[in-house]
Amino acid sequence: MGACRCGCGEPTENRDFVTGHSQRLSASLVKEVGGLFALQELVESAKKYAYGEKGTKEFLELIRRIFPAPNMR
Repeated sequence: MGACRCGCGEPTENRDFVTGHSQRLSASLVKEVGGLFALQELVESAKKYAYGEKGTKEFLELIRRIFPAPNMR
């Protein structure tokens, strides 16, 4: 027996998710990056970086744009 992979911690039997929780994870990821298009851009950029088609600097600029550092005061 494992735990639901959405992060809720509910037990599952021979499954990754409790019924309906794969959608919960999808929605959470979309929200985390700021929308579906941002998630698409992140995935496409990560693939290009992995394939050597995008440099580290360019990739990190995208990451920092999607996940800006919080203001520390």
